[in-house]
Amino acid sequence: MLESILDGLIGLSWFLIALGVLVFVHELGHFLVAKRAGIRVERFSLGYPPKMVGFTWGETEYCISWIPFGGYVKVAGMADVGTDEARGEPWEFPSKSLPVRMAVIAAGPLMNFVFAFAVFVVVYGGFGMETVESTLIDPAEGSVAEAAGLRHADVIRAVDGREVSNAHELVEGLKRASISGAVLSVERGGDRVEVDLPPEPAGAYGLTVMLPPRVGSTDPGTPAAELGLRRGDLITAVDGQPVATWSAMREVISVHPGEAVELRWQRGGRAMAANITPEERLEGDKPIGIIGIRHHQSGSVSIGWWEAVKIGAWSVYSSSSLILDFLGSIFEDRRYKELGGPIRIAIMADDTADMGLRYFLQFLALLSVNLAVLNLLPIPVLDGGHLTFLTLEAILRRPPSVRQREVAQQVGLVIILFIMVMVTFNDLNQFVLNPVLELFQ
Repeated sequence: MLESILDGLIGLSWFLIALGVLVFVHELGHFLVAKRAGIRVERFSLGYPPKMVGFTWGETEYCISWIPFGGYVKVAGMADVGTDEARGEPWEFPSKSLPVRMAVIAAGPLMNFVFAFAVFVVVYGGFGMETVESTLIDPAEGSVAEAAGLRHADVIRAVDGREVSNAHELVEGLKRASISGAVLSVERGGDRVEVDLPPEPAGAYGLTVMLPPRVGSTDPGTPAAELGLRRGDLITAVDGQPVATWSAMREVISVHPGEAVELRWQRGGRAMAANITPEERLEGDKPIGIIGIRHHQSGSVSIGWWEAVKIGAWSVYSSSSLILDFLGSIFEDRRYKELGGPIRIAIMADDTADMGLRYFLQFLALLSVNLAVLNLLPIPVLDGGHLTFLTLEAILRRPPSVRQREVAQQVGLVIILFIMVMVTFNDLNQFVLNPVLELFQ
């Protein structure tokens, strides 16, 4: 019992650290730009009232408040609705030009993007690029690779005389080959053969690296997490069918949505087995089964800081695109059930912290991108809502009326409340209700 309580407190600590860092970064963006613009900042708060502790330095009160799910920067002359706090002083928010006011509002989400980029760069530059130690390949039917003579289950050992021992080195070798072609040294059935790979400017060789079915992590609330699969577990069979690759494992699992199947795996040399029921998920119009595991990255390679900068920028862009794609299809295929709230974030913070600093930092970066994108949605009370009001002011040459803003704020609060209830219900359903029901089955 004591150990469980201690584990819970440690998990809560990681959650509060993650949330505190991201809220601080977000509010720091608003704070710095407001100060730079000559706007008086009256309060900088981590958390929402009531106040826990605080102090005043200069014109600003800095405090930590009891409700941890957010924070705020209170600038002079800016009320939640209207401008009735403003007195026309030059240091007040409404007295500044429209571009300055928009910059103050946009600075919070922008700071989250910058923070995420910096963390990604540190992770890739300091820890290297994760990869899998596999060069076992599968050429797509009708692809350039197949036409060149590559076959299913070939192992590529070298590209133009340079040995490749992992997926990253193989991908880099294929990038070079796309310019002027290359000779591949391939292991096939115990023999070594050479394959001439032609240039392919688009790099579209149609090669897939066949990954071993080893667990990297489990998604909270999924069948794999409930079963207790751990990082490093090697899945050997699904429904009595041996699986040697990740794709083969996924293929077998996908055809059993909502059906109990036997899963066999190895953990530290010990064979284990249990029944698992893949969760049903729609892929287009077709139901497929998933168990909620991510692939194990078995190693890392040094890529240099300049490459880390490029990959960091791409990571921010790609993760933002994924969030927007998800939001665009949130009511399709009941994807809103995938939304998670504080409980899921807390579990993921604890899990990634247990996996190591690299994974906790990556989690922070992804969460920071999420916070930035969601804050830019044009919902009143969010930064995106404020920017929408300011954009309307630029178009109409006057700010919306106090009444219009009051109605919009009320609508925004209803939307935010609805989202909070939905994600909390999802969390309780996955992490509390389902485990309790299983006890009585």
